[in-house]
Amino acid sequence: MTLWVFFFIYIYFSFAQNMIQCSDGCKQHNCITNFTCLSKCSFGYEEGDTSCLHCSSIDPTNYVTPVYLKTKEGCVSTAPLRQKKTWIPDPSSIPELFVNNNTVYFTFDKTTKIDQSPCYYKHSYRQGKWFKFDSTKINPSVDFVSISLSKNSLSDFNIYLDVSNSDSTDKNPFCLAHFFLRGISYNNRVKIPITFYSKNKEKMMYIFISVDGFESFNAGIRIYKDPGNTLMMYYNLNQTDTDLLRSNLASSLTYTFPFEEYGMYGYGICAPNIIVSYISFTLNFRGNYSIQIYTKDQNRLLYLQEYRIKAEHGESIEKAPATCKTLWIGQEHGVLSKQGTKMGLNIKIDPNEEGDNDTRYFAIMTQEMKLTSIVTIRAICPENCNSKTNNGVCSVEKGKCVCNEKYGGDDCHLTCSYKGQWQVNNYTEMCWFGTEHCNQYCNCESGYTLVDHICVSNDCINGRIGNDEECKQGTEGCTKNCFCEDGYYVSINKKGCKPISCGNGVINDVYNGKGDFVRKEECDGGVNCNKYCYCINGFEPDPNHIGSCKEKRFPVWAYVLIVLFSFAILFIIISSLIIFIVFIMNYKQIDTNTFKEQQPVYYYYINGSVKTQPAKENRYDINPLELDFGNTEDVTAIFDTRFEKITIKNYSNNKWLLVIFHTPNNPKYVFHFEPQVVLVRPHLGSKEITVYMTLFCTTKIRDMKIPYTVWFSKSKSSLIMLSDLLKNKTFETWTQDDQIQMDLIFKTIQRHYHHNLTITTDAASSTHIDIDEIQIADEPVAEGAMGKVFLGSYRSVPVAVKQFRWENLSMDEMDELKQAAMSECELMSKLRNPFIANYMGSVTYIPQVSMVMQYFQLGSLGEYLRKENEDFFVIPYRLKLRVLFDTAKGMAFLHENRIMHLDLKPDNLLVNSFYFDSACCIKITDFGTSRLTMKSSKNLEEKGLGTPIYAAPEANHDEYTFAGDVYSFAVTAWEIFYQEEPYKNFKSLFEIKDYVDSGKRLEFDEKIPTDYKNLINLCWKQNANECPSFDQVCKMLVQINQKVCGHAEMDNEVSNDKIEEIINKRNGNLQRLLNEIVHD
Repeated sequence: MTLWVFFFIYIYFSFAQNMIQCSDGCKQHNCITNFTCLSKCSFGYEEGDTSCLHCSSIDPTNYVTPVYLKTKEGCVSTAPLRQKKTWIPDPSSIPELFVNNNTVYFTFDKTTKIDQSPCYYKHSYRQGKWFKFDSTKINPSVDFVSISLSKNSLSDFNIYLDVSNSDSTDKNPFCLAHFFLRGISYNNRVKIPITFYSKNKEKMMYIFISVDGFESFNAGIRIYKDPGNTLMMYYNLNQTDTDLLRSNLASSLTYTFPFEEYGMYGYGICAPNIIVSYISFTLNFRGNYSIQIYTKDQNRLLYLQEYRIKAEHGESIEKAPATCKTLWIGQEHGVLSKQGTKMGLNIKIDPNEEGDNDTRYFAIMTQEMKLTSIVTIRAICPENCNSKTNNGVCSVEKGKCVCNEKYGGDDCHLTCSYKGQWQVNNYTEMCWFGTEHCNQYCNCESGYTLVDHICVSNDCINGRIGNDEECKQGTEGCTKNCFCEDGYYVSINKKGCKPISCGNGVINDVYNGKGDFVRKEECDGGVNCNKYCYCINGFEPDPNHIGSCKEKRFPVWAYVLIVLFSFAILFIIISSLIIFIVFIMNYKQIDTNTFKEQQPVYYYYINGSVKTQPAKENRYDINPLELDFGNTEDVTAIFDTRFEKITIKNYSNNKWLLVIFHTPNNPKYVFHFEPQVVLVRPHLGSKEITVYMTLFCTTKIRDMKIPYTVWFSKSKSSLIMLSDLLKNKTFETWTQDDQIQMDLIFKTIQRHYHHNLTITTDAASSTHIDIDEIQIADEPVAEGAMGKVFLGSYRSVPVAVKQFRWENLSMDEMDELKQAAMSECELMSKLRNPFIANYMGSVTYIPQVSMVMQYFQLGSLGEYLRKENEDFFVIPYRLKLRVLFDTAKGMAFLHENRIMHLDLKPDNLLVNSFYFDSACCIKITDFGTSRLTMKSSKNLEEKGLGTPIYAAPEANHDEYTFAGDVYSFAVTAWEIFYQEEPYKNFKSLFEIKDYVDSGKRLEFDEKIPTDYKNLINLCWKQNANECPSFDQVCKMLVQINQKVCGHAEMDNEVSNDKIEEIINKRNGNLQRLLNEIVHD
């Protein structure tokens, strides 16, 4: 007996050991839990890390010791790091490639050293080799080159190639291009532009070839000239393809665009200011329909351009210039944007025009180098929805025609009938338009017979209920085609039609779809009443209990009992009335906020449980399992508490049923079950519960699973003890004593199941953002008095995430700061103006509130005004005026909405563009000190708001006015003109305040134009009542700008190359940071 016990113990622990996941780096492959090694890690793995998942750390200063890289075989010893002082090795040691020369072959083996690429990889240290080619040795007329990789054998690994056009001395190299040669391919190529920043001196392209892990192979590289408008099309869609789609509008074609592997690089033909990765295709068709191009399923920002290549005067088409025809951007802005809208392309392409025989070229473009995009092609809107006769319009959003009244079908033709009236003369063999199984041309579908203009199935005719039908022909509320008519709805088991009024607890008259009286309900919701509001057999309506039924033949002795117990009944009624009055007097309205609170945690105990769906053979039913909370088609609004009813049934004859819903404990949402723990008596017992859902941010909830556990026992008390034991327990807090008690209770459990509910609705788009959808950089890009600003990426869009300071605050101070932060978020959400920084949303469902705004890679204006700053440059006079004009327009908008800024200065002016002819150059930001004022500012209690050197005289005495913003504008205008720090020779802030209070101001010299100086003098007047409004300031700036041509001497020291250099550097830095964030 003892030997058998030891044998089973050995088998149990062996089985348990096999169930534990252990990493390859665990020396003896012996783990105590998942990825927790009991012994030491193998050589080459990180010491002190018991997971044994990570290779030993790499010392970037050690160029002698071999490093360990992760491969399929684990952490493998490789060659040491390549020695270098900058981001690349000594340029003189890098092999040079020449354009149009033969293929240069190279070898990767155990001696190939480890290095880092200028492009981002999750594992930055890689086995790699460097090459270079000198662009100055190429004919200046060549704008593009192609780089090809080739090998003689197939493999199970990919070879990656990265290109940078940065100088060898740059601190932050720019990743110009990235592609790879797949292991199962022999060759691949990439096209790149010959482009450099103006500051670039070397004009050298550096190429880094690498692999994942550590491999040995031979390969070749070659560089050759590219004509520029490369006609290599990845797909060619022709008339046959589109006609096939037209023949079945429900069909679609799906195409994959693998940018990382096959994307070409260059400036967009229709977007010549940005470098993109693009894949080209042709689409040529003629016909009476359009083609829809759709990519929104991935929610990625893409561009689509249509361009033409037309050779003239004997010119070859390969050398002919490409011209832009149309550009589409996969992101909606302003009034076109709405809640629930994803990013991506949803474009309608019209057919080729008559007489136009030129090939139509298209290209899908992206700035995400490693993106693989899925593109869906459909045919839509035949006959252009007959819009010329006002039958309808083509809706690209819906992907079909939207027809006006009396019209319908795929092309919005005149329907055969409308609202029960025929619109055609010969309708004898037609079915009513819009009825079941009647097609758009009023003919019955195959397998259906026309009966009185209705399509009827053979099952329906023969007294059966078909698969998609609802009722049996001839029964109440059932139409001739076996569907429930208006005024009825199908019962749960599809055995009949139920009046819509049945179930409301009131006796109603029942009418059919034509408004004809059918019958009066016999009962509704009472005893002996069936689900169709008829009394069950042997019963009749009970006049004493409206809604219930009584037996038709009442026994004589029952009347005697009624008389004998009449006084008792009267007593009961009086007692009930008293109890009811007391209840009403003590009744308290249910607090709906309760449904927004998280419920207790119940330990999800599934040992010995079987995952089983609700079914009669499993002795229980839960319906429905999919919860949309009434939003079958619509999205669910944030903070809207919605509910759905769930029915639980117990089919067991002698066992109690216990159901526990294990609600998720997540601050993003609350799923509140009322009740959370349900006990159902045996023998067809049932209970109805209510599930409440409240969302606190826009987050992904569709297909989310909410688990539940099911327990059967003959002992009701055992189930109650079980639920009490699991309450407020988790895997971490579950003790050995709890397990012992569970083992005792489990002896009384006959069945134990688990399954889950599924959420089938989506959260509406809103300004309440899920912080888990924001990829945030580790280090802040700016820091201020109220918090830190981090660069982030939200749905492929660069954003600035402002996180407010919470450290060293008491609870009261934290609550006050949170309310202030939320007030700022609420204020920003109300502001939509071209000259105000775009507010995208905020994170408010956690204590640490954050604000998310559009990120401006050019930073604030203050970064360019000081000579000691790295990016200082002389600002052109016309641009200075444009900066002031945009600022004044934005401030005028704020003042119109009774909002003071109270901290207007160059640091709070974000640069949108350095080109004075742009739609917008400056956007105002930072309303951390702003306050809404309804009538006056006398009730403001804040002290010391704003920055002292820009503060108006009255602000020094804690009096804040709209004119104070005008004063700050004047100081800012002075600083922008001179590009010097105001009051830089003053020793203290007190000295500045005394100087300003005495009526003195910053000094001018003879360089400043008279109109410009007069504007400043008018704006910083001592008496606030004499200062102009921002509307007046805008008019004065327009007049000053008209005289700008007379001040050409202002721009003698302006360097346009310096401006372009700064723009390119900032764009490159942004792209590098975004790559690090997105791929971290």
